[in-house]
Amino acid sequence: MDDSFTSKIVVNNEYDYSNLLPTVEGISQLVEYCDGMNNQLTKLVEADEEKNKQFKAEYKEYTYKKSYGQQLEINIREKSYNRITCKNYLQFRSIVQGGNLNGIDSMEITLCLDFYRGKGDNLEEHENSFLMKFRPYEITFIRKSNHDDLSMNRIEQQIKNIFEQFPVADCIFCSKQNNQ
Repeated sequence: MDDSFTSKIVVNNEYDYSNLLPTVEGISQLVEYCDGMNNQLTKLVEADEEKNKQFKAEYKEYTYKKSYGQQLEINIREKSYNRITCKNYLQFRSIVQGGNLNGIDSMEITLCLDFYRGKGDNLEEHENSFLMKFRPYEITFIRKSNHDDLSMNRIEQQIKNIFEQFPVADCIFCSKQNNQ
């Protein structure tokens, strides 16, 4: 992640991928990428804490300070209305290996890469939410941020690239041939 440029601006992007076929392999790749980005932010937060440990509170300067909003959560709703929740790729992979990703009702992947940035007690929250929803004939990817951050823009683009690798199937319920 790069902190070279951010500007305070609301980013609210939504993409419709309803004509994609959400395969186990494609979704696994998406979850693995999101888990990697979550882990990378955690490492940046830990490095920033270590760097600032030696300073008094008013002299600490954070590029990535921990926010309790940071998380990865994969929610799977089975047809029996049971819910399965995973917090990382390993948990998700065990769900896949157990056959629990077949014939589901819906699934949501929520990646929140929230953090604080600033000096001393003057910290500004950077909110970055990436939500991927999978329902029959309704597949969307939504990014919401309160800053235009180059590293978050790259993460958004990489998620879009992963979606674009999914197989496409236009049908009578959803056809994107004329809408792109």
